[in-house]
Amino acid sequence: MNSVADNLMVTWEISLAGIGVLTNAVQLGFVAGTLLFAFSGVADRFRPSRIFALCALLGALCNALFALYAEGMAAGVTLRFLVGVCLAGIYPVGMKLIITWDPEKASQRLAQLVGMLILGTALPHATRFFGVDWPWQSVIVFSSFLALVAMIIIYWLGDGPHLKMSVQSTIKPMSISMIFGIPRYRSSALGYFGHMWEVYAFWALVPVLIASTHSINNPIELSGFAFLVIAVGTEG
Repeated sequence: MNSVADNLMVTWEISLAGIGVLTNAVQLGFVAGTLLFAFSGVADRFRPSRIFALCALLGALCNALFALYAEGMAAGVTLRFLVGVCLAGIYPVGMKLIITWDPEKASQRLAQLVGMLILGTALPHATRFFGVDWPWQSVIVFSSFLALVAMIIIYWLGDGPHLKMSVQSTIKPMSISMIFGIPRYRSSALGYFGHMWEVYAFWALVPVLIASTHSINNPIELSGFAFLVIAVGTEG
C-alpha cells in the first residue's frame, strides 16, 4: 500500500497521517491474528500448508477489495486490518512450514524465508516502477494476484516430510501473565515485538526518507529507488 501512498492521499483526500493509520491497521491485524492462532491452537491442529493457502487466498481477496471497493478510511482500515489477520496465517505459519522440509538446516531455511518476505515487501514498488501508467488500484490488485500464485504453489507443494502434527497436550494451560512472568520468554517476546515494529515502520517510511533526503519528487522514480533500498535486504 505504501508504494501507492501518494496517489491514495490524493484520491481519498487524506494526509500522511492517514497512511500511517492504514499501515498500523495491518500491524494490529497481524497481532490480533497471531493471538487468535495462538489461543485457538489452529496452527497445531491443521496442516500448515493448508492454513497458509487459505490465508493467502483470504488476504488476496481483502487486498483486492481494498483497491476496488474501499472509498474511505472506515472501509480502508477494516480491510487493511483483515489483511493483517491473514498475514498471521502466512508469515509465522510459513516459518513452521519451511522447517518441515529441512529441519537440519533450520537457520538457513528461515533466513531464506525472511529474504523472500523482504523481496515480497519490495515488489509493489517495482510493480509501480515498471507499470508507469497503472492506476494505484492496479498495483494493489497485482499484489493480490501474486498472493494467489503463492497460494497455488504452497497448496501444490504441501507439507514437508518432517511434519509432526501435535497430539492433545497434557500440559496445563498458562495465562498471559504467567507466560510473561518467565524472564527469558519476556525478553525474547519483547525483542521480537520491537523488531517487527522497527522493520515495518522503516519499510513504510522508505519512500518518505528517500524523498526528503534526495529531493526526488517524481513518484515513479521514487518507487524505483524504494524497491532497491528495501530489496537489497534480501541478500542480507
